[in-house]
Parts: sequence; C-alpha cells; structure tokens
Amino acid sequence: MAHPSTTRVAIVVSHLTIGGAEQLLLEFLRHIDRTRFDLCIVFLREPGILGKEILNLGFPVTTGIIRYKFDMAGIFRLARLLKDFHTDTVFLINHLNTLFFGVLAAKLAGIRCCINWENETFKKYPFHPLTMLGRRILHLGIDYVVAAAMGHGDYIATEEKVPRRKIRAIYNGVDPDRFQSSLSPDEAKIRLKIPPHSPVVSIVAALRPDKAHHIFLKAARQVIDAIPETHFLVIGDGPQMNFLVNLAKELDIDQQVHFLGFQRQLGDIFAAVDINCLSSYPRQETLSVAAIEAMSAGIPIVCTDVGFMKEIVIENETGYLVPVDDPTALADKVVLLLRNHPERNRMSQNARQLVHDRLNVSHMAKEFESLMASKKE
Repeated sequence: MAHPSTTRVAIVVSHLTIGGAEQLLLEFLRHIDRTRFDLCIVFLREPGILGKEILNLGFPVTTGIIRYKFDMAGIFRLARLLKDFHTDTVFLINHLNTLFFGVLAAKLAGIRCCINWENETFKKYPFHPLTMLGRRILHLGIDYVVAAAMGHGDYIATEEKVPRRKIRAIYNGVDPDRFQSSLSPDEAKIRLKIPPHSPVVSIVAALRPDKAHHIFLKAARQVIDAIPETHFLVIGDGPQMNFLVNLAKELDIDQQVHFLGFQRQLGDIFAAVDINCLSSYPRQETLSVAAIEAMSAGIPIVCTDVGFMKEIVIENETGYLVPVDDPTALADKVVLLLRNHPERNRMSQNARQLVHDRLNVSHMAKEFESLMASKKE
C-alpha cells in the first residue's frame, strides 16, 4: 500500500518499439523517486520490445486495454483501471491513441491531472487536417503538454493550438554512465575489426527513410576520398537495411562501412567514435536522443538542421549543423573536424559538459516529478 503522501501516477503508453522516445521513458522510469511516486504502467496494446524491459522494473503493469484500433470499450476499461488505482495523475506517452483513450478515460474517471508528453514534430497523419483538429479538441482535457525543447514548445503552441500556459519544456535526458567505457579508442576499434588509429564516424538511428542514411553514405564516400582510412558505423536496424547495404556496395565503400544492427550497449562502441552524425529529414525529428547519448560520451555532432537540434548542437561549440539533403556539406564538416584534433577535443569536452548540465536523466526526472505532483491536493 502506498504512503498517503505519495502521488499515484498511471503511465499510459501504446506500445514500446525501438526509438528515442521509448528509450526516454525507460530511463525516466529507472530514475523516478519511488518514495514519492507510486506508479502503474498501462499498455493500450502489447508491451513491445522495449516494453518488455519495463516489465522488469517491478511496477504493476496492465496490457491489452484495447483489442483493435477503434475499440471504444477500451475507454471504459481504462477508466475503471484508473479509478481502481486511485490515480492522481495520468501521464500519456507520445502516441495519438494514448491521447484519445487516455484523455477520455481520465475525464470519465475524474482524474485531477492529465499530462501529455510529446516527442514528435512535423508528423503527417492520414487525413492530417482532421487528425490535427481532433488533437486540438483532445488537448482541452490536458493540463500540461511536455515539449522536448523550447522551440518544440513554440511548435506545439503554433501547430496544435495548445495554450502556452499548458506547455512545459523539459529537455530529453540520458544517463551518461550508460555510455562510458574502460576501453581505449584503439582497443574499441580493434573489437570492431577496425584498424587502430583510423578515424571513425557513426550514425545511430532506425533505418527508416526519414533518417536519410543514404545522405550519410554519400557523405561517407566523399570523406573517404579526402581521408581514405576513415571507417563508418551504422548503428540501428529497420526496413532500409538491404537498400543501404547495397548502396554502400554501389558507392564502393562497403569495406569501410560497418552495419552493426541494433545495439543496446553503446559505451564500448562510442569509445571508438570520433564524430557522430545525424542526416535526418525534417519529419518527426525533434531532439535526437541518440545524439545526446553520443554527446554524453564526449562525441561532437555533425547533423542536419532539423527539429530543434540547434538547441543542443551549438555551432562551433558542440558540433556543426548542415543543410538537409546535402551530403557534401555533411562531408565537409566531418573532414574539417577529423583534421583538427584540438577543435574536436574542445567540442568533445563541451558536448560532455552540456549533457551533464542540461541533458541528464536525473534533471529530466526531477522536472517531471515536480510537474506530476503539482496538481495533487
């Protein structure tokens, strides 16, 4: 039985596949103060790959609230669960169906506080205008909308017409300890079958069209032309794997591009990396968790100017921003940093310090805790 002074929070999520927003939730749950908050986790569908890791955290979990896409009875199932848990705060995670089912169930159950944590930007839905109208109506039942960056908060106010008084910006945060390694750079490269002293450039992202890995590979071709010994790591999995492997062969860089698939333990891999890249298009990208993870390991970032990356990739301080869909610009900045060790080392220290100061999961958890408890009577 929870202590009377604890805030009882129901975390409502659709399902958790592999992605930055999903990883953020997992880290948040690992760091929440369990002496102040009593949590239950509700999956509208099945847990998914990362959801299975949440099952190991020891929170009460309910799955399968909705049985099909428009299962309206799921609203009543969820409302009953919220009442039975004596919920103070409903915390909705990112997905459209959690907003729909969560807001209606919270109102039906008479919940005091409802929070929606958004981590997507510029997403286009089927029947987009109608969907956005529906989101605006549902947000009438939301007390707070959490944005991932200051600019993201402006986007939510402008595009979703959410009143600014409801918006709180809480930066994405990671646990820096997860991305440290005892390996030297040369040892880490040898483990990856890369010659010691070779420069290494990485990209960490799901292999989806919006991440534009083909731009990264075309830039890699140009970097190799300038610095032939450079190697590249493609970390992630997804539907474009075969296309990208074939593209690397067509570009004649397949011997220096290493497709590592999805990796949960990145510390020893990051120990080998000199620069991390992001080549995304401005679709769904908000504030890349993978970029923050690399920064926590002291890796400068070269990325496309998408979402609100400029709030963490500070020009000439923690990395460089380049135009979208421009492999030459991406390659030029990578080459510039690879050839300038003092500059790269300075950016490395700045990146690590920024994560410590502003992008740490402990800071993120404390800000969420303050918000979740703010409406408790």
